[in-house]
Amino acid sequence: MAKILIVDDEPLTVEMLGTFLKVSGHEPIGALSFKQTWDRLAYEEPDVILLDIMLPDGNGLDICRQLRADPRWADVPVIMISAHAPPMTAEAQAAGANSYLAKPIKLDALRNALQEVGIR
Repeated sequence: MAKILIVDDEPLTVEMLGTFLKVSGHEPIGALSFKQTWDRLAYEEPDVILLDIMLPDGNGLDICRQLRADPRWADVPVIMISAHAPPMTAEAQAAGANSYLAKPIKLDALRNALQEVGIR
């Protein structure tokens, strides 16, 4: 079982992804903003982070860069998610993301992305 932090400003997205992850045997943790992400990371140690790019109080790309610069989080896999068109795959990769998924997220694609970072 993996602990997975889901960061998205849409509560329904956090809930739906959380339900899928829970049914898949994982422990989902939700955060709805830039600030909530850091609040959660103060006391949680996720095995992977699903990170939306557009947040109401910040940018997921900035969070990813900060994670990569911090030794505590540098090795935690980050899967960026976004409804941004065109996809921001190159920007996510440059920020240090391990993978990128476009919204709406297909569950098979999420499952594959998790497997690519070692989460079964």
